[in-house]
Amino acid sequence: MNMIFRFIEICFFKASPADIPSSHWLMKISLLAYLIVNVAITRIENNWEVSLFSSLTDMIVMIIVAWLLLQFRGLTDRYQQTVTAMAGVGSVLGCVGIPIVYFFSQVKEQQQFAGVAMLLLVVILIWSLMVNAHIFRTALEIKPSSAVMLTVAYTILSLMLVGLAVSGVA
Repeated sequence: MNMIFRFIEICFFKASPADIPSSHWLMKISLLAYLIVNVAITRIENNWEVSLFSSLTDMIVMIIVAWLLLQFRGLTDRYQQTVTAMAGVGSVLGCVGIPIVYFFSQVKEQQQFAGVAMLLLVVILIWSLMVNAHIFRTALEIKPSSAVMLTVAYTILSLMLVGLAVSGVA
């Protein structure tokens, strides 16, 4: 339970990946939670096969990008903490996002709540991007502006690769 609160603290920029124990077991549990939450979110709009495959692809991209970035900076000793933080925070924000995505999927474009649903999705997306930038900034010891650019590039790469994988191209 303490780890969930630590992930929440990271979501509010009060903690960093360095505050998470470097544990292979904790990393695996966080990745499993991340996968389950992502499947639940994508299942709202897709079938089980697409949901599972896109969530696995997203998780693999996250793991590889974290490894490559830390390797490039010579900080591979932070790998478990960084991946655990990204997966744990992704799980927490995903749990917040599930009702928002479900609400958005139920609202038709012409209904009066369509704007509210879209605004909520944008807020959770921006919050997620900011938290990932915070994780990159602290784990990689880079400037905030570099962390933001890296986060945007990572997000675009992840979306493209998940899209290609699900479409059958990759």
